[in-house]
Amino acid sequence: MKYRSYKEAIEKRARTDGLMQYVFQQMAAFNDGKEIDLDFLSRSDVGAFCQALGFDADRNWARLTLDQIAPPDKLGPNVVPAKESALVLHALKVAIQKEWLLPREGREPQLDVLNDFLPAPGRFQKKKTLGHGWEFQYALAVELEHGRTRGANVSNNHPLLTGMVVLAHLAEDRLYYARLWVMESEGELFNLQLEKAKPTEIFDKMEELGHAREHLQARMAEKLAIARA
Repeated sequence: MKYRSYKEAIEKRARTDGLMQYVFQQMAAFNDGKEIDLDFLSRSDVGAFCQALGFDADRNWARLTLDQIAPPDKLGPNVVPAKESALVLHALKVAIQKEWLLPREGREPQLDVLNDFLPAPGRFQKKKTLGHGWEFQYALAVELEHGRTRGANVSNNHPLLTGMVVLAHLAEDRLYYARLWVMESEGELFNLQLEKAKPTEIFDKMEELGHAREHLQARMAEKLAIARA
C-alpha cells in the first residue's frame, strides 16, 4: 500500500515494511529528479521508525549521540548493538528481496551485497552467507558520522538511510569496512603519537590496530578460499 505522507503511514499503523517502502519511494523519486517530502527525517519520525523496526522505546537514534547509539566495544571501535544492527540488516535484506532497493556498481546489480554479513550458515540470492555481523555493526557506527555527529547532518541518524550508505560502500568493495578499520586505527595511532598521548592510550590503540589487521587478513584469506573453491 502506498502512503501520501509519512504521517499517514504512522497514523494508519503501517507495518515496518510499509514505512520502509515509503522511505524508498521518496528516495527513488529524489533520484529521478522529482521534488520530495523529507517528512520521515524529523526526530519524532525517525523515532517512530526505530520503534517500528523493533528498537527499544528509548532508542530513538535521532535523539542520541554516536557514543550513545554505538558505544566502544572490547576491541576498541564504536559498534551498534547487535540487536539493532541485525534489525537494520534484515530490513535491507527485505528491501532487496522486494526490489525496493537494487544495489549496483556501475550498471552491474549487486544483489548479494549483504551476504558477507547475514547469519551463517545460510544462503541469500543463491549464494552463501558468511555471518560477519560484527563488521556490519562497525559499518553502521562509521556511517552514523554522516548523521548528527560532525555538523553535516544528511541522515539525522535514520537507521535505514545509514544502512543505505553502508550498502553504497559495500557495492564497491565487500571488504570496505574491514580495510577501513585498519586505516582508521593507523590514523588514530599516528595522531596519538603526535599528541604525545599517555603510553596506555598508545598501547591500547596499538592493540586495536593488531585486531584490525588480523581481522582483515582473515577476511582476505576467506575470500581467496571461496574464489579458489
